Amino acid sequence: MRNLISAAAFAVAAALVPAAAQAKPQLAYIEGARANMERLEDRTFTAEGVPHEYTVSIALPASYRVQPEARYPVIWVMDNALMTRTVVAMVDLLVSGNHMPEAIVIGVGSADAEGLAGVQRRMSDFSPPVGGTFLPDGLNGEVWARDAGALPEMPQLADTYLDFLVDDLRGELCAELRCGDSHTLHGHSLGGAFAAYALLERPGAFDRMIIGSPFIRANGGAVLALEERFAKTGKALPTDIYIGAGSEEADEWFLAVAGIVPGTAEFANRLNLRGYEGLRVKTRFYDGEDHYTVAPRVIMDGLKHLFAGEAAQIGSSWPRRPQ
Repeated sequence: MRNLISAAAFAVAAALVPAAAQAKPQLAYIEGARANMERLEDRTFTAEGVPHEYTVSIALPASYRVQPEARYPVIWVMDNALMTRTVVAMVDLLVSGNHMPEAIVIGVGSADAEGLAGVQRRMSDFSPPVGGTFLPDGLNGEVWARDAGALPEMPQLADTYLDFLVDDLRGELCAELRCGDSHTLHGHSLGGAFAAYALLERPGAFDRMIIGSPFIRANGGAVLALEERFAKTGKALPTDIYIGAGSEEADEWFLAVAGIVPGTAEFANRLNLRGYEGLRVKTRFYDGEDHYTVAPRVIMDGLKHLFAGEAAQIGSSWPRRPQ
């Protein structure tokens, strides 16, 4: 009698639990799979025409070693020292909950040990070649120069860095790793502006993008100017994009002078209005989040949104108990 009551109670409880919560982790079906991703030892790469080295971090899917024939989508993460560990953690969690398929994560940027000076190199790596200016356009640039002062001159290497990323690094790593056909680019802040630049400069190089709090108006509004020129070509943009920013970025002085919120809104609005063939855009502004607290939320929601189709096909619900 007690067993019957227990079974009935379990059945009632199970019926009250949302279907997603009952999902059996997809890794449970793969014999020998790890519980989480495998982090490889960091590697160092150089790019022709770039005065500094890049550290590359690689995380392999939990099933990678026991599924030698499987190929996986790749997520390319800008700002390796700041963002890669967060992306890996999010992928681990979402895979466990069947919200996305397994993926290879590759972070590119400065090494952790190089400190803030290494991270600041991103100002060069992510800047389009537009004649030396880094400051935003219009009133924002005027206020920045007046109240924060001018910045030292620096090389603007976004075109060189993009070529290295797509033509050299991808080719070398994917000749070794079992990369699938899908490549996602993630960038936050300046990295987000670089992702926007990559979208327009090398259309189709990435079929998915997560763009967080992008500094769209950097370099005198170079990305917006590039979009104006690109719109006249009539070319397609075969990319699925998730764009996010925090509401608090509008009121913090430095982020306001950088124009993060209006720049994000204008860029997303242009993409939606142009009607570019193949382009899909989802934009979200997060209430109460600032430039830093919004980053993990954009990553999590972006991955869920971009991989929703694959997640729906995983089909790993717990099997029903025989009646």
